[in-house]
This record gives sequence, C-alpha cells and structure tokens, in this order.
Amino acid sequence: MGMPTFSATPLPPLRRPPGPLKLGPSFRVPTRPAETIRFRFRTRSLRATATLADDIHHNVWRLQVHPSTVQRFIQGLVALLPPLIRVWFESSFPEWNLPSRLILKQQKEGWDEEFEMEKATYAKLRPLQGTVIPEFFGQLRYGNTKALLLSDIGGACLATPEGSLLEVADFRRMLSQALAAMSQFGILHGDPKLDNFHLTGDKIMMVDFESVSEEPLTDKQLEVGVESIVNFLAAGYEDNQYCYWDDGLIAIHA
Repeated sequence: MGMPTFSATPLPPLRRPPGPLKLGPSFRVPTRPAETIRFRFRTRSLRATATLADDIHHNVWRLQVHPSTVQRFIQGLVALLPPLIRVWFESSFPEWNLPSRLILKQQKEGWDEEFEMEKATYAKLRPLQGTVIPEFFGQLRYGNTKALLLSDIGGACLATPEGSLLEVADFRRMLSQALAAMSQFGILHGDPKLDNFHLTGDKIMMVDFESVSEEPLTDKQLEVGVESIVNFLAAGYEDNQYCYWDDGLIAIHA
C-alpha cells in the first residue's frame, strides 16, 4: 500500500488593505549616534559630523561637512575667476566644490575586488550620476581603509517604512525606469535588494554597485533581467507593506 498523497490550495499572499498610505502611529524616526570625523580628500582636509546611513550598512556614513575659513576663501576666489577658468578649476579640483551633505562608504574587509568593481561601475555609468545613481567624487582613505566619497541622494530607503508608501504600480514603473536606464549601458544590478534602492522625490535611485552583471548581455537578456528584478522586488515590497501595516508602522490614509 503506497503512501497517501495530500494536496492543498496555496494560500494567497498577505496584502495590506487598498488605499493611499501614510506613516502609522507606531512609527518613530530612528535616531543614531553622531561623531565628528576628520579626513583628507585630495588637496582638502575636511571635518564633518558622521552618522551611520542606516541600520543595515555599517560601513556607510552620512556626513554633514563643517564649513572652514579656507574653504570660504578659496570659493570666494573661484567665484571671481572668468567662467572658463572657473569650470576648469571646479572639474580639476572637485574637493573645493563639494556639497555640504555627503556619503562616505568604506571598503569592507577583504572586499578588494568588489570595491574596484563599484568604482568601475560608477565610471561606466557616469552619465547617470546625480539622476539615477549618486555622484561619485573620488576615492580616499579613512581609518586606514579605502573609501568612496559620494553624493547623499537623500530620500527614503525602500526597505524602510518611509520608503514603503508607494502604490505597487508606481513602484514598478519607477523601478523599471531606473533599471532600464542602467541596462542601456549593458549592466544589471547584481544585488537587487530593497535596501539598495531609494525613493527620492518622484523617482527611484540605485546605490551599492559592488556586484553587477559582468558578462556581455544581449538586449533581450537585459530586458528579461530588468523584468525579473522588478517582479522579485515588487513581491518583497508588498510583503514589507503588509508587515509594516500589521505592525502599525504604516497606515491607510483616510
């Protein structure tokens, strides 16, 4: 006599109630300790207030740069230069024209190849810097470790309650646009997790390029790859929305 067989109808995925979303009564803005750090970038010494960018990436710091007398003096002189010379100076010495908010990303221990991959990816995606991905200002050393200096794109990480307020259709559209822009350069994001995408205004921007597709891909492979990433992340996004709604971290906007 053979073993009995059982079958069951799979349960539908848990989904939050329909309707526009807002942050819920249980949500609290996370607070993180801050410290003052000093580092050198090219010809400039900088002092900044540093806080961890989030609770996931312990090698990524959000910086608020402290203005200095030297910085003000040099920027004052640059403002007096003829336009063509000013453009040359700012492109040759970007350290004197940095925004006040920056991201410092230290290399993880033993991740030499990944660090170089991220630098190479920023170079290849230079036309997307500032619109789809952060601006890459350069490499430096901090705490005896190599690090990247990037623009702070702000916004809300899609893995957090603040970043989980989109309608899924809007999420899919914005994410498809960002990934499609990257695919125009023959690249797919190699680590498609929600915490590597940020909602900034009316678009989604991408971060973390230590892993990207390396083999040459056909247009069809890129198209299928973008669609697969969107479907995968959309499912996770809806799961997060349900969990955050169930925990009171997000709520239906009445």
